[in-house]
Amino acid sequence: MTLGELTAVAGLCFGLAGFVLGVLNYIRDRHRIFVLLQWDMEVSPGSGFDHTKKWGAIRVTNVGRRASYVSHVALKIPEGYGHSHLLIAGGIHGKKLSEGDPSEVYMVEQNGMGVYSKDWRDVTAQVNDSTGKTWKSKKLKKAEKPSWAGKQ
Repeated sequence: MTLGELTAVAGLCFGLAGFVLGVLNYIRDRHRIFVLLQWDMEVSPGSGFDHTKKWGAIRVTNVGRRASYVSHVALKIPEGYGHSHLLIAGGIHGKKLSEGDPSEVYMVEQNGMGVYSKDWRDVTAQVNDSTGKTWKSKKLKKAEKPSWAGKQ
C-alpha cells in the first residue's frame, strides 16, 4: 500500500467518523418538550389562587438541548363533547424555554371538569410549539383518578 492509498483510507475513515458524529449530535441536540398533567393540587393561601379549591397543574419542561418557543397550552378533550380542546388562559401568550430553564407551570381550575368524568383518563394536556409540533402528557393511571371524576 502506498502513502497515497494509506492517506485516502485514513481520510475515508475520519470523514465517515465525522459524519456519524455529526448525525448523532444533531439527533441529541433537538428540542424536546416534556408535559406533565396533575390534578387535585392544593395551593397555599396568598399564592394568588383560591386556596379553598383544588387545582390542576400542567408542567412544561424543555428536556432537549435547543431552545423551544411554546405557542399555547390546552387540555385535549375526548371526542363527543362538541369541542376538542380547552385553551388555558395563562398559556396563550407563549413562552421561550431554553436548555436548563425552570419548568413553566400552568394552573387549571377544576370547576366544571365533572362534565368529562366518564372519560377522565382521556383528558390530557397538550402543548404546541412554534414549529407546529404537538407535545402531549401521558394518560393518567387508574390510581391517579381526580376528584372531579366522581365515584364511577
